[in-house]
Amino acid sequence: MDRLSLNYFDIMVLDCLFKINGERSGSAVFHLFKGKRSSQTIQDAGLFQTAKYFGMAAQCSRSDISASLTKLEQHSYLEPMSETDTYKVTASGAAGLRHALSERPWPVHCHGAYYQQAAGVLWKRLSLLVQVLSHKLQGSRQYIPVTKDYKTLHWVKRYLSRHTDHIEMASSLFAMLEAHLHEVGDKAAQIFVYSLTSHDRIGYTSRQLADTLKEDEWYVYIMFWASVHYFIHSLPECEDTLLKDLLSDVRLDNALTESTRKTWQMIKQGVPIHRIAEIRKLKTATIEDHIVEISLHEPAFVIDDYVSAEDQLQIAEFAKRMRTNKIKQIRDGLEQRFSYFQIRLALTKQVQQYD
Repeated sequence: MDRLSLNYFDIMVLDCLFKINGERSGSAVFHLFKGKRSSQTIQDAGLFQTAKYFGMAAQCSRSDISASLTKLEQHSYLEPMSETDTYKVTASGAAGLRHALSERPWPVHCHGAYYQQAAGVLWKRLSLLVQVLSHKLQGSRQYIPVTKDYKTLHWVKRYLSRHTDHIEMASSLFAMLEAHLHEVGDKAAQIFVYSLTSHDRIGYTSRQLADTLKEDEWYVYIMFWASVHYFIHSLPECEDTLLKDLLSDVRLDNALTESTRKTWQMIKQGVPIHRIAEIRKLKTATIEDHIVEISLHEPAFVIDDYVSAEDQLQIAEFAKRMRTNKIKQIRDGLEQRFSYFQIRLALTKQVQQYD
């Protein structure tokens, strides 16, 4: 591949910058892709509707982002904004983005903020279970486990000790995989199956699969995780006990940071901001960060106690008219009648939770 040709990672970067619209730097995209569990990154993911990318390129480095920005500039898809580390997507960039996503659309059930943390656990357990059962059925004891993760090894060993009919379990596992993979499409199913290691075959890497399928390596990687995400997405309606067992001890509501969850519990008990800060020995500003985070990820959360419905409307209308989410610009434009907290909170209710 030509070093200047764009791959799916570049398209992901471009889509984020298009949604951010010059209001955050390349570092914000880096933290988003890495899945940094800070209030700022989680708030940005909701505010700019980029939450599906959260944690979806956890192995990327700052130099990967820099290289992608350079390529996108050389394609005239981006132009740097003066005196800031921000970028504007050009008209040709927007057209290129639309074309790229029409050819390789983001998989429907792939959502980093919702599923990626649990997906990592599910894949390690599921892939090890497939490998172990495959070897047991062949009477083989000599093999290297697909993961060295102690928690995964311990979980699978304990699970197998409680379910001793391994032939029946293998049959159930096959039926569950077949039923779920039927729903994700042939190519995604093929990618998932060939990523598994059995007695007869070592699982392919994303690069090996990309070469085999003559497909973009990053898109193969995303399609693989999309299949794993679908397993989790289907869980509420799923009657398969094996799949439920694989995730029985895994927290699935990963959108909020742990600290924010504690604040959320106290808010539901009617504790005011200043008391939460005192009890938790945190700054008031930190509790306000938590409340903004809650507002983004809990659609039923009502913010009227912090900013009235009338004030919300005024802030939203100004932001829409000025086409900006920049808090300072909105605050100055509204003659500083509202606090930064109130403006941030009002903006959260003007965007869909996720795209």
